[in-house]
Amino acid sequence: MPIADTLRQWWRARAFEALDRTTVAEMARDNAVPEADFRRLASRRRRESALLRRLLQRVGLDPDLLSRSQAGVMRDMTIVCAGCLMAHRCRRDLDRHEGPLPHGRYCPNAETIEALQQGSKRAS
Repeated sequence: MPIADTLRQWWRARAFEALDRTTVAEMARDNAVPEADFRRLASRRRRESALLRRLLQRVGLDPDLLSRSQAGVMRDMTIVCAGCLMAHRCRRDLDRHEGPLPHGRYCPNAETIEALQQGSKRAS
């Protein structure tokens, strides 16, 4: 990991840790996210946070459009992605595979993504 990313991660974690519990709870509530999930989201590295967006784009879904039209679904998928233990494999697959991705075998969001693809096809 480049030193700049390491420093950003460290700074963000320190800044987040400096917040009192009430502030964190309010921020989580304002974003309609359970506090534990909010903490997990805040501690993610930038490159891990980009995986869901990359995956959606790769399978033909527009993450910006989904964020506007399916905000709750995107929030839930982001939370699921933040807790995923397969981030390294996901990143590797997105970096290496040119054709169809094998994410359906391990991605906890695979069923939701498939449903979004089906809905997208029907709307076209």
